[in-house]
Amino acid sequence: MSDIVIIPTDGSEYADNAADVGFDLARKSGATVHALSVGDTSMTHRSSIGAGPGKTSEEVTEIAAEWAEELAEAARSAGLDAEAVVRTGIPAEEIADYAAETDASMVVMGTAGRSGFERRIVGSTTDKVVSTAPVPVVTVRPDGAVDAA
Repeated sequence: MSDIVIIPTDGSEYADNAADVGFDLARKSGATVHALSVGDTSMTHRSSIGAGPGKTSEEVTEIAAEWAEELAEAARSAGLDAEAVVRTGIPAEEIADYAAETDASMVVMGTAGRSGFERRIVGSTTDKVVSTAPVPVVTVRPDGAVDAA
């Protein structure tokens, strides 16, 4: 197992709250933070019927890159080694795959994010990562409470 703490971000306040917990865990363990954001390809299929216009794969990846770099910069400002990592695909799958590829120590992520409508329809990204990631997943609730799965 490597000394990597993966902190996924979707640019939401929930991801920022989880990042604070992840930074603390990385600091205590001497780990490098991998600020991971996924250009969500499901966003490229949305229509104007109830969800707004779809975005191109390039657009969602550019947005993800901004989120990842912002989080990595926050980690560096907190005195941590950090990398911004961008993937494109289905967020839960990409997060779990990245955890396996890097043999990370853990994933730290929020239990709520940008996808309220999708959460009701297909389940949350966090739920899917908890059930598929090959490493421990620390979840941070919107109220700041921490769970480990």
